[in-house]
Amino acid sequence: MTGLWDLITAGGAPGFLEEVFGGDTPQHPLALHQVAARAAAVYIVGLAIVRAGKSRLISRATSLDIILGFILGSLLSRGITGHASISATIVASAVMVGIHWIFTAIAFRSHGFGTLIKGHAYPVVQDGKLQEENMRRSHISVADLLEELRLHGVHGPEAVALAMKERNGEISVIKKDM
Repeated sequence: MTGLWDLITAGGAPGFLEEVFGGDTPQHPLALHQVAARAAAVYIVGLAIVRAGKSRLISRATSLDIILGFILGSLLSRGITGHASISATIVASAVMVGIHWIFTAIAFRSHGFGTLIKGHAYPVVQDGKLQEENMRRSHISVADLLEELRLHGVHGPEAVALAMKERNGEISVIKKDM
């Protein structure tokens, strides 16, 4: 079976690529210049893959986005250090971003699927009153909530029209009109 690395090196100078990158799956420890070359290649390809998958990964981080970030970090680092083949690293990274793209596209179109993979938003303060059941469900203590309110420039729950624990875990705050 022909691998991606074999296809890349088929028409070119495999000796040069072996020297620069240390091969697809190195048989010997990588030299520093090979680690540097792999890091540059994996960074550029990783950036292209993430850009192709849209920019959600860095904007509104939900558990779906965070998992992708962890997996990509692990995959890409193994490709850089030579603990995994560089072609397998690129293919696995592209597949992961593709699955993420598909899931977020389905979640956009289906509220039920979005709720399943992203979670729920819950009110934690409504009309100045703590919503203790939702706080308990979301594992938000009174001290945590008060800290979040202060970070939003609010002195206490009595000044809040609505505070929501959002699907990404953040707390959004709408102040009462005074």
